[in-house]
Amino acid sequence: MEWDLSDLYPSPEDPRLEGDLAEALRLAEGLDPKDLLDPKGAEDLFRRYEEALEKAYRPLNYASLYFATRTQDPVAKALLDRVRNRYTEVRNRLLPLEVALRKLPEEAFQALLHHPGLADLRHFLERQRAYAPHTLSEREEELLNLKGLVGRSAWSQFYTEYTGRFRFRVEEKELTEMEVRALRRDPDPKVRREAHRELYGKLLAEAPTLGAVFNAVYLDYLQDLRLRGYRHPLEPVALRDEVEVRDIEALLEATRAHYGLVEAYYRWKARRLGGEKVASPDLLAPLTREKPQVPFEEAKALVLEAFRRFSPEVERIAREFFEKRWIDAYPRPGKRGGAFCSGGLPSTHPYVLLNHTNDLDAAHTLAHELGHGVHFYLARKQRLLNFGASTPLAETASVFAEILLDDLLLKRLSQEEKTLLLAERVEDAVNTLFRQVMYTFFERRSLEARKEAALSPEAFHRIWQEEQEGLYGDAVAWTELDQAAWAGIPHFVHYRFYTYSYALGYLVVLALYGKYREEGEAFVPKYLGILEAGESASPKEILARAGVDLGSEAFFRYGFGVLESWLKALP
Repeated sequence: MEWDLSDLYPSPEDPRLEGDLAEALRLAEGLDPKDLLDPKGAEDLFRRYEEALEKAYRPLNYASLYFATRTQDPVAKALLDRVRNRYTEVRNRLLPLEVALRKLPEEAFQALLHHPGLADLRHFLERQRAYAPHTLSEREEELLNLKGLVGRSAWSQFYTEYTGRFRFRVEEKELTEMEVRALRRDPDPKVRREAHRELYGKLLAEAPTLGAVFNAVYLDYLQDLRLRGYRHPLEPVALRDEVEVRDIEALLEATRAHYGLVEAYYRWKARRLGGEKVASPDLLAPLTREKPQVPFEEAKALVLEAFRRFSPEVERIAREFFEKRWIDAYPRPGKRGGAFCSGGLPSTHPYVLLNHTNDLDAAHTLAHELGHGVHFYLARKQRLLNFGASTPLAETASVFAEILLDDLLLKRLSQEEKTLLLAERVEDAVNTLFRQVMYTFFERRSLEARKEAALSPEAFHRIWQEEQEGLYGDAVAWTELDQAAWAGIPHFVHYRFYTYSYALGYLVVLALYGKYREEGEAFVPKYLGILEAGESASPKEILARAGVDLGSEAFFRYGFGVLESWLKALP
């Protein structure tokens, strides 16, 4: 199961690859922002804009996929570097048009918005326009980009390089950060405790340096808020995700109101582990020493059956990935780790990369990435500017697919195996929903404090521990080292308030799943409609078609109701 990339290009030497890049640049250079003033001319302008994007992205898509399975190949490295540079050149040539669209006089913009020939781009136009109040002049935008190179971007790169050099010793072995974090799930409690001590001891020792990085990127963000005229620190995030600030705040407060579910689960886990509380090194402890083996062919059969039980159409699409070699399944030397789904373009198709390891986790990964694949496959009904998935919906199909697989497994497992699977579901909810909200509260409080002065490591420690204790209640026994965990979360450096979006996406899935349990087969066409919609409308509008009112009381009731049912099912 190695993927076949010939649907993009037959080889890195294919002359069409360089030809497409050259054509993309030619198209980008020929776009005149003045054509936005004529709605009829704008039709052709956006068509050529899309064509330039497609001609540029197709080679980048191919080069990225080619490199993903050949990371040590000099040819693959050189190809990706060359194509990335050419793609960036095309994007830079398109920037004046994008800025002009955002700054277009209101009368001219309304003419575009109501022109029949641009009806299918209405949402795209409205999204661009939403940034207009916060878009500066071309010169000012250029200066902010330059500031970013020595500000936010420089600190982000420093954090990555600095923490990337961290090494940890567990059982006389030198490990990277990812390796030592993985040991927090080790079946041996001695290994977990040693890994916990090494990881958080290092973060505690490095807190002064890492705290300086946090202070720098927070100040950079506060400056951007002021310069762009944002009135609330969550406003740029809400704008990106097409929700209101009040929607984000409602999500945060609704989740905090259900923190008791987390405390209840960890009290249950403490009993399973034989104690009154869960020791913090055991937060991720497995409940069994053995995991069931699931070879790739068995995982394939399980996922396809789970999809078929939901919708024969979803199964048909997923089966196409196997039959047409759109999947690269097994680990091998030179192949990158992890898993992903590359969505491609409306004119191409998605590709899935896995590193299957013959266990149940890998089967869930297959379901997850094929869920993404089905989403992108169906979204190809949209034109390029409406293709893809907005942040609140980006993980909808992937997590929904994992739940469908679990539903199938629950019908086949023994009672003890069902208990273990349900416990994994709840822990996934803790980590994907509740902890991400806790992160957002920490970030908001520390950013607010940064307005007054730089925060000391002790100030970061205090805010972190208060938020952590609020989430887990009295169910976890903490150590002094745990107060420094904030310093090891790269999202706090690389992005602003991105963690909340994981929680929103997870609640969207639970709400949809709740509707599915309520409506049965009648829900399936509504669900497929969500995937087909791509980004042709706002997340709220797309979800409303399936009867889900994003941010409403019913939305939270569906989501947290599903979680409560899982928790109640634990013996």
